[in-house]
Amino acid sequence: MVQLTLQEARGLARIGDRREADKALTRGADILAKLSLPSNPDHHFVFDHAKWVFYAATAYTWLEDNDRAEEHALETIQMHTRPDGTSNAPMRVADAHIDLGIVHARRGDLDAAVEQGMTAFDIDRRSLTDLVNRAGDLDRVIRQRYRREALAKEFHERYVTARRALTVRRPELLD
Repeated sequence: MVQLTLQEARGLARIGDRREADKALTRGADILAKLSLPSNPDHHFVFDHAKWVFYAATAYTWLEDNDRAEEHALETIQMHTRPDGTSNAPMRVADAHIDLGIVHARRGDLDAAVEQGMTAFDIDRRSLTDLVNRAGDLDRVIRQRYRREALAKEFHERYVTARRALTVRRPELLD
C-alpha cells in the first residue's frame, strides 16, 4: 500500500499537482508509520523509511520544492553510502544526485549541478534506463538556463552518450 501511494505521489508530482502529491506523500508516511520495522529491509518487497525518503526526494524535485527535495536527496545519499564510499543502493543514490543537480541548477549553481549529474553517471548501477530518463530531467533544466555554457554542453554530451548506449543495448527503444 505504501509503494502504491508513493507511486501515486510521484505521478501527481510529475504532472505538477502539488496539493494532491503532498496528500499522497502524507498518506504514505502515515501508513508506513503503522507498520512494524522490517526484519529484512533490503528485501525487494519490503517498504521502509529509506524508500519513502527516496520517493519523496524525486516528488519534491518535480514539484520544484527545492528545499525539501535537497533535504530528502541528501538523506537518501547519507543512508545508502557505506563508510568506504560505496553504496548499498546505487540506483537510489544516483537518482538522488540527479535530484540535487536539478536543485543546484535552479538555484544558479551550474558547477554543482553538473558535478552532481556526473557523479550520478559514475555510479555503477544495474539499470541505465532510469538513469538516462532522470538525467534527461537534469539536462533539460541545465540547457534551459545555461545553454551557452561549456559545462552545460559537457553534461549534455555525457547525457547523449548514455542515451545512445542505452538504445544500442535496446534497439526497440528507437521506435
